[in-house]
Amino acid sequence: METAPLKLNVADEKYSKMKAVGFAMSRGGMVLGGVMAGEITYFGTNSLGLTVASISSGMAIKAFIDAGTNLIMGPIIDRTHSKWGKARPYGLAAILMWLCTLAIFSVPTTWFNGLEQDIKNMAIVVYITVFGTLASAVFGNLSGIAGDAHLKRSIVNTDNRIKVLTICGLVYALGTVVLQASLPTLIAAFHGAQSGFVLLAVVTSVMGIAGSIGGFLLCPEYTEKELDSYNGLEKEEKKAEVSIAVFLRSVLKNKYIILWTVISFLGSLNILGTFTAGQYYFQYFYGDLSAYTYVMISSAAAFPVMFLIPKLYKKFGIVKIITIFYVLAIVGIVVRLVMPHFFIAQCAGYVLNALPGIPTAFVGSQITIECMEYGRYKTGINAEARYSAFVGFSQKMAGAVSGLVIGTIMSITGFDYLTAAITGGGFTDWAALAALGNAGFEQYITGGAATVAEAMIGLDIIYNYVPLTCMGLILLLLPFFKLEPELKKLRVEHGLNEDGTRK
Repeated sequence: METAPLKLNVADEKYSKMKAVGFAMSRGGMVLGGVMAGEITYFGTNSLGLTVASISSGMAIKAFIDAGTNLIMGPIIDRTHSKWGKARPYGLAAILMWLCTLAIFSVPTTWFNGLEQDIKNMAIVVYITVFGTLASAVFGNLSGIAGDAHLKRSIVNTDNRIKVLTICGLVYALGTVVLQASLPTLIAAFHGAQSGFVLLAVVTSVMGIAGSIGGFLLCPEYTEKELDSYNGLEKEEKKAEVSIAVFLRSVLKNKYIILWTVISFLGSLNILGTFTAGQYYFQYFYGDLSAYTYVMISSAAAFPVMFLIPKLYKKFGIVKIITIFYVLAIVGIVVRLVMPHFFIAQCAGYVLNALPGIPTAFVGSQITIECMEYGRYKTGINAEARYSAFVGFSQKMAGAVSGLVIGTIMSITGFDYLTAAITGGGFTDWAALAALGNAGFEQYITGGAATVAEAMIGLDIIYNYVPLTCMGLILLLLPFFKLEPELKKLRVEHGLNEDGTRK
C-alpha cells in the first residue's frame, strides 16, 4: 500500500542556527584555503627563488587541470546516494586538501641538492604543481563543488538561505580581510622565509580541517522525498541521472548559467589578480610591503554594507546592487592611478574595489541555485552539483588565466632580474637593495635602473589595469542578466508563487 505523498511548503521551514554555524565553519575553511593557495606564486618566487614564469606556468597547469576536473566532479556528486546525503559527505574531502596544502609549503628543497640550478628549480616546480593539483583539482573540487548542492539540499526556504549566506558572507569577508591584512606584515617579519610559510600552513590547516568537520556534523540534508515535496517535483522532472553530454546540451538552453559563468570568470580574475599582484605591487612599486596590511585593513570601512545585503537583495535584486558596486570599484582604481604614492588614495581605492565582492560572497551561491531552478524549468533536468561545477569551472579557469597573465607581464617587463639580484647579491629582501638607489640597481640588476622602471610598469598593469578591464566587461554584461524576473514568471507558470512557495 503506497503512503500518501508528502506535501511540504517551503515557507514552513524553520531557520536553523545549527546549520548556520556549520556552513559558516565550512565557508571559513574555504576562505583559508583560497588565501593560502593565493600565496603559492609569491612563496615560490620570494622564498624559493623560482622565476615568476616557472612557478606561474606550474600554477597555470594546475588550474587548467583543476578546471577540467570540475566538470567530472559534478556528475560524481549528483550520482551519489548515501545515508549522509548526496553532497554532504564530500565536504570531508577538504581534510585531504589541507594535507596537500601543507605539503606544498613544506617542500623539501634538500631533496634536490646536487642538481644543476635550472633542473633543481624545475623539480621544485613539478613537486609544487603535483601537490597543488591534488589539493585543488581533486580534493578541493570535491568539497567546493558539493558546497552549493549541500546548501540547496539542507535549506530550502530562500529567506533562511539568505540569512545563512549572510553569515557565511560575513565570515568570508572578515576572514579574508584579517588574513590578507595580516599576511604581508607576517611575511615581512620573517622576510619571506620558508619556515614562516610552513608555520602559516600548519595553523590554517588545523583551522580548515576543523571547519570541514563542523560543516559535515552540523548540516544534515533533507531526504529525497522531503526535497521532492518541497520543490514540487513531478516524477518526469527528476532527471538527475544524465550524462555529461546531455547536461552540457541542456546548459545551452540555460542562458543565465552561461552568463553567470562568464561574469564569475571575470570577477574571479579580478579578485585573484588583485591580491597576488598587490603583494608584489606594494613590496616593489610602492616600496613598503607592510603598508599593504593597513590598506587591506581599511577595507573594514565597507563592512557596514554587509548587514544591508539581505534587505537590498529583497528590494532591488542582486544585479542592481552589483552594478552600482562595480561602478564604485572602477572609481576606486582611477583614484589610486591618479595618486599612486598617496597612502590615503590607496586605501580609498582598495575600499571601493572591494565592494563588488561583498554581494557576490553573500548571495553568489543563491544565484547559482536560482540558475539550477531556471534550468529545471527550461530543460526538465534537475542537476545540482553540475551547475556548481560549471560555475566553478569558470572560476578555476580564471585562476589559470590570472596566473598566466601575471607571470607573462612580469616576465616580459623584467621582474625576474629583480629577484635574481636579491638572491645573487645576498640581500634579505627588495627593500635592502632598493635602499642603495640607482647605484645599486646599476651594480646588481641586469639592465640597471631601466630594468627596474620597466618592472614597475608591469606591476602597475597587473595591479590596476587588468582589474579595470575585467570590471568594465562585467558592467557591459550585467544589463543582460535578467534571471530574477524571468524565474518569477516560470514559477507562476509551474503552479507556484513568485517566491517559490506553494499556492
